[in-house]
Amino acid sequence: MTLFELVKVALDELYDEGKAQHGASLDDKIKAKISYLAGGYRGLTDSSRRAISYRDPATRFAYVMKYVATHGDYVVQTLEALRDVNGGKVFSAESARLSCVGGGPGSDVMGVLKYLSENKKEPVKKLTCYLLDGEQAWADTWTEIGDALQSPVSINVNFQPLDVTKPESWNSQKKFLLADLFTFSYFVSEVKAFDKGGVVGDFWDKIFTEASIGANFLYIDNGYKEFNEFFDSFWRGRKDVECLYEDDNQWTTPRGSEQSDELGEYKTKFGQSPKLKSMISTRILKKIK
Repeated sequence: MTLFELVKVALDELYDEGKAQHGASLDDKIKAKISYLAGGYRGLTDSSRRAISYRDPATRFAYVMKYVATHGDYVVQTLEALRDVNGGKVFSAESARLSCVGGGPGSDVMGVLKYLSENKKEPVKKLTCYLLDGEQAWADTWTEIGDALQSPVSINVNFQPLDVTKPESWNSQKKFLLADLFTFSYFVSEVKAFDKGGVVGDFWDKIFTEASIGANFLYIDNGYKEFNEFFDSFWRGRKDVECLYEDDNQWTTPRGSEQSDELGEYKTKFGQSPKLKSMISTRILKKIK
């Protein structure tokens, strides 16, 4: 199953959820939320902005339709880069842990599962995934993702509420820090504006300090110098973190195997297509001691 096929399954469920809440006005709500998201993302560098809310199922539908499959494929491509740096494999054991920070929308876990389904040399047979996100409403969308993707890997998805601006939401959480792989997909750009008093920096310090030796970190985000430098400031200069791969501000598209035609019904209904080209920056880091 392609990522766009999986997104179609999620969209059907989200559409039903939205219909129950908004009734006949749902289509107009979704069109409005597509514009709402586009406007919100244009203002990510504004320190006075309000956080984008994903509570409404119409907003989550709009996000999944426009961005999730493409962002998931960027995760696959970044994992392929890590595989090549590692000499052929990303993971080293049959049981692996994945922590998707800001991963409620699902692109991170989708990308990792898609990568595993395509790379038979990987030893992973069981994947424990922690979706860490400030919006609880995302939980229902991806908890059964393994069945939908028909993945050969047994997957256990756990949703954990987390708000990086509220230390009480993450100070006491420990299991997600045991991950073999941490993903930060389009997360840094959403939280940079809220780094009041260095609270976001405290969160990054906790992850880099308490992660297990050998853990990898994947950063994928908008190709803007401001976001790159913000993220880089938390790991550059650390003696316990090594950069394995770094790429800045590259125009990127999903691989040819991913076709947005799978969403034809919704593309026609809303007069919108998924975003298929983005300028992105990537980092692959490793905890070395």
